Amino acid sequence: MRKLIVRLGQTKSVIVITLFSWLASVLVTLGVVFIFSRFGRIQDIASHLTIASLVPLILTPPISWFIIGLFLRIDQLEVKMRDAATYDSLTGLLNRRAFMEQGNYLFNLANREHFGFSVLVVDLDQFKTINDKFGHAAGDKVLESFGKNALEFSRKSDLAGRLGGEEFAFILPNSSADQAWTFAERLHEAVRKTIVEHENSEVFCTLSIGIAAFPEDRLIDIEKSLGMADKAMYRAKENGRNQSVVYSESMGTG
Repeated sequence: MRKLIVRLGQTKSVIVITLFSWLASVLVTLGVVFIFSRFGRIQDIASHLTIASLVPLILTPPISWFIIGLFLRIDQLEVKMRDAATYDSLTGLLNRRAFMEQGNYLFNLANREHFGFSVLVVDLDQFKTINDKFGHAAGDKVLESFGKNALEFSRKSDLAGRLGGEEFAFILPNSSADQAWTFAERLHEAVRKTIVEHENSEVFCTLSIGIAAFPEDRLIDIEKSLGMADKAMYRAKENGRNQSVVYSESMGTG
């Protein structure tokens, strides 16, 4: 019922409820008239049917309009609360808690269905410098812009989340290291080409990305997977930033 009301909207829901009330009133009245007319207790049938028709048509619309409107406002509030508990308000990506929850679910699914995945940890280069030079409002615009790029390039099956500050993560199901590398390069290119305008200034940003790929026979839990991708990301920082690095055993699992 709830989904139906939300789908119909306030006006259509009121019309449907009014018609249902009118039909129910008329049918009940006809039943009562039929029963009592057999005993000769009801003679003016037309007046009874007129009243039965007019009452729901007059009373139902304003009452149902108020109730349906209240119901829809409550539903919208619940949706906003769920979104606030799931998504980062600035970037539109999953927040850390939701990302870890869905990441653990995806890990269990990968174990059960026997498919691998790749994990990427992404850090915006010299983000503190952007905040210091242009202000936090400019930094927020950069984060918002990155979120749009991340959503544009992610598949529906991918997970994209903001772990905190300027650090982000992606989980790409059924993706090899090569496929994850291709995804990372597309993200690099998109961010490099993106110009964020703030108070007559142009703000540019680059990314350092760490990649860790796990075939179906070498799956590691999400926490350790992120840790490995994180080590690769820091290696990208050490190598000069604005690049991707694939995790290797020489980096250690620590």
